Amino acid sequence: MDDLQLVRNEFDAWNSRNLDGWLAHYSDKSVFDVPGGVHLEGLDGARMFWAGYQDGFPDNRVVERRLFGQDGQVLLEAVFEGTHTGPLPTPDGRTIEPTNRPVRVPFCGLYLVEDGVITGHTLYFDQMELLTQLGLVDTAR
Repeated sequence: MDDLQLVRNEFDAWNSRNLDGWLAHYSDKSVFDVPGGVHLEGLDGARMFWAGYQDGFPDNRVVERRLFGQDGQVLLEAVFEGTHTGPLPTPDGRTIEPTNRPVRVPFCGLYLVEDGVITGHTLYFDQMELLTQLGLVDTAR
């Protein structure tokens, strides 16, 4: 399987809510870097990443826009869609209680692939966009 298909299979497992299938795409030494200075390592870190978004937005899905890469590096441009009906952890350890608001947030993810598994996952998205859609920031000023 090529690296692009590996990443497509990863977010297909994400969209199917298949935690074990999703984890199977990652190395036990994988590293996640997420906005807000969040740095997670290994499969325990992967589970924390999963829980944060899957618990906060149980109906979420990733919609691919573009996917390309070479030499063990894959870039995904996509949209995260879902309804905030569960607790959402923040980078500082607090929790945002459900707002019951829908979100549609564009993002990019950079994946590093070695020997057929993902070893690095760096996520980029506009945190202000997410907070605005959740109704937590007033942009009318």
